[in-house]
Amino acid sequence: MDVMTDKRLIATLKHDHVVKVECDERSYLFPAGKPIIQLVFSADGPTIHIEAVYPFNESRTSPRIVSLDLEDAREFARRLVDAIHQARTQLVVSSGTRIAINVLANGYHLQIGDINQSTDVFLGTPCAWRVCQGLLRIIDYVAPVEAN
Repeated sequence: MDVMTDKRLIATLKHDHVVKVECDERSYLFPAGKPIIQLVFSADGPTIHIEAVYPFNESRTSPRIVSLDLEDAREFARRLVDAIHQARTQLVVSSGTRIAINVLANGYHLQIGDINQSTDVFLGTPCAWRVCQGLLRIIDYVAPVEAN
């Protein structure tokens, strides 16, 4: 393999855009049982990926939490803002996505996927606001809305 091929391969593996959000000490991922120190929102065309950065990962848990198409990501962002402002449980359901946003005493519980095989993300309240902003920022990058 020549050097030119390697550079093209690296270029195809890079994401179009990345937004990183710092989490607080109340952010966890289950069933892996890992604290989350950072959430990374990345875009590959119209697909938005949400990945976690862990302080330790001896079990080699995948960083990818979920991949959403643009419309599902918009709905998720909208429901997350609603859940935080209204302190009420919200649900995002489409043909490819199921996310429940539950309000807890000390933060929020995101239940991603089927209830029997879900990925659970727990976020503290201050971190949840940063997650909303990061998600909305990556959505705006993928599909900016025209000004009036």
